[in-house]
Amino acid sequence: MSHMNKTLELIAHQINATDQMMVASIEDYRFNLVEFNHAVHIKLAYCYLVKNGPKTSILNMQNTLKGFLHANGVDRNKFHVTLTHAWLKAVWHFMQNCPAMKSSDEFIQNNPALLNKDLLLSHYSHELLFSDQARKKYVDPDLNRLPE
Repeated sequence: MSHMNKTLELIAHQINATDQMMVASIEDYRFNLVEFNHAVHIKLAYCYLVKNGPKTSILNMQNTLKGFLHANGVDRNKFHVTLTHAWLKAVWHFMQNCPAMKSSDEFIQNNPALLNKDLLLSHYSHELLFSDQARKKYVDPDLNRLPE
């Protein structure tokens, strides 16, 4: 598939009303903290990427996650810069390599590898990924390059 076709395919990824409600409830801190699991992180990343592309999405994701943590009384140090960046890159990579989806649920159903929380450990050593350095600022992988 040519680069042009991939770009057209990417533009066709969509979110639905359920996705919009989920994003809104996270952004205004109504979403239940107990239910804010890995799958919800992936869905949120997908929604931001559909709406804004990768550059703006990283800022949206960082701001939303930091605000959500703060609003729920969670220590802001729980926010992890490298995990946030690397998962967004992973979601973007999968979006570029699958047919256009109509929702975040459909995207996850068709890309179940993204539900594997250890996926990034094929790119990062455990020591680096969970280091204080990686928590505070983005670090490149030490095992295998992430797809761009």
